Amino acid sequence: MKGRARAPREEPWIPGPRDWAFCCLYAATLCSATAVFIGSVLLDGDGRDGPVPRPEPQLAPAAAAPQAATAPAPRAPSELLPRAVWPKVSETPRPSLASVQLWSQSPPSPSILSSPSSPSNCVAEIPLLAAKLSAGLENVSARRALELAADAWKRLLTGKIQVEYMRKRMCSRMEDWFNTLTKFPWARPRRGRWEVTSVMVWPQAAYLHFGVKRVWSLGEYTQWADLCAALATLGLEVLLWPFEGKKCPNIGHYQNAHIIYTDYNGVHAGKAAGNLPPADKTWLLDTFGTDGTVVEHSFFGRIPPLTDYPLHRFLTLVPGFSARNTFLGVAVAGGKDEAPLPDRQWQCVLWSKVHPWLSEKNGFPAYHSQLLREYSKHCKVIATIDSKDTYKTGDLIRSCCPDVEIRGVLSPQEFHDLLRGSAVYVGVGEPLIAPSCFEALSLGTHVVQPRFPEPRVLRNKPITQNWTSQHPFLEKVPEPFAFTIDPLDVEAIASTFRTLRRAFDSVYARGDAEAVDLRRFYSAGTYPGREDFSIRGFLKRVAGTVSNTRTLEAADWDWERQHHPQQLPARAMA
Repeated sequence: MKGRARAPREEPWIPGPRDWAFCCLYAATLCSATAVFIGSVLLDGDGRDGPVPRPEPQLAPAAAAPQAATAPAPRAPSELLPRAVWPKVSETPRPSLASVQLWSQSPPSPSILSSPSSPSNCVAEIPLLAAKLSAGLENVSARRALELAADAWKRLLTGKIQVEYMRKRMCSRMEDWFNTLTKFPWARPRRGRWEVTSVMVWPQAAYLHFGVKRVWSLGEYTQWADLCAALATLGLEVLLWPFEGKKCPNIGHYQNAHIIYTDYNGVHAGKAAGNLPPADKTWLLDTFGTDGTVVEHSFFGRIPPLTDYPLHRFLTLVPGFSARNTFLGVAVAGGKDEAPLPDRQWQCVLWSKVHPWLSEKNGFPAYHSQLLREYSKHCKVIATIDSKDTYKTGDLIRSCCPDVEIRGVLSPQEFHDLLRGSAVYVGVGEPLIAPSCFEALSLGTHVVQPRFPEPRVLRNKPITQNWTSQHPFLEKVPEPFAFTIDPLDVEAIASTFRTLRRAFDSVYARGDAEAVDLRRFYSAGTYPGREDFSIRGFLKRVAGTVSNTRTLEAADWDWERQHHPQQLPARAMA
């Protein structure tokens, strides 16, 4: 446009030496800060799961934790597991398991972690119960043990318990556990300069076989729930490892626990992930027992890495059945020494919530269903059945024995009340060694089980000893408390029930003054052998595992050195 001056053209900016020097200094500063941050993370831990304590100097250090917690295929077993790695004591308190991040930085979905019911009511009772019991204790150490137990129970019940049955069982017996502790001399053991304070519980087999939502078999979870309750009663912080697919603990988690309780599936999961549970501080719950006679088997054979765990570190459900293992059992809340006689009906309760063995089409002998028919002739039978089970147990019972009253699965308290209000708990031969028979005996309910027509060697189990009945320990409980019968002898079955009815009527119908033992049984659940499955007996055995957790020595493999030395770790031959 005429009269307007043209704007001068802008020259492009070219950085000079001073500008380049500033940029280089800024980049160097940023890189240094990043390096410091990464270095601090690596020094504190593996960058995912919180701080990892350093091992004690006198013990061999564990291998570094791998980057992934799972692996698509198992690795070759190592010759030698690392020795126990105990957390190092420092001037500052060791972080509790509750403060250790259990999962990767992405937490599990709420559906995995949430519990159907809040533990708030049970938790609220803990300080009141502890205060009441503590007031009657004069011993300072006993009051301290009670204080530690209260804190451990609170941590446990406010933690992530996915199986609601476990929470309910623990809560319903909490007062019994605390009462038992007041009569149980206990102090947490020490390992040199530090005290045993924390344990990891990882029921991987129960998770995989029975799930965590609709749990159709409660026997395994009964033992795990009792173990958690006992450990908390001993004042130990319990880390109950959650079920989340193939996720398993890594070496950092193991190092933050003084003792580990898992099972065969836990070992195999750890092997696949390259994170075997350290043998020195690991105990394996093993329902049927491992006697060391089954060597060549990929899952439970006495081959590496399973031989890293000596036979006495396997915890069984039955006392004395596998003498090379350690008996754990379950904890039964028996009646008090003096208790009023409860109301009780002449009726029977059927053992187990699923019954595929009632059908010969499923490959089971006919005597199972025949035995249930015989029971039905002598007393009213009540079955608490999972109506959604895949075996269609309800239909099997109706077609076999239409007189059996079928009810749904009951809560622990409802089932407790049903047993306490019934005369007899009857088994048809399966499931093997389920612990509910001891719940029945502790409530003053007789138990009847069949002897096998022929002794059985269990297939696909790491033990070759013959089984002679549904629950071998019941054979040691004398009549009239428990009966082991011939399932093929109809007259013997009838005679057993006549004996049971006479015993029942002597107390409930006639009130015989001479029936002292029976009255004590019906009112307080007192019978020969009760201590083996009592809360006190169970607590004592769990305390034994805590006290006996130590670095393993060659002597721990003495028996196996005579039978399959080539399968043992190098330190077993020292």
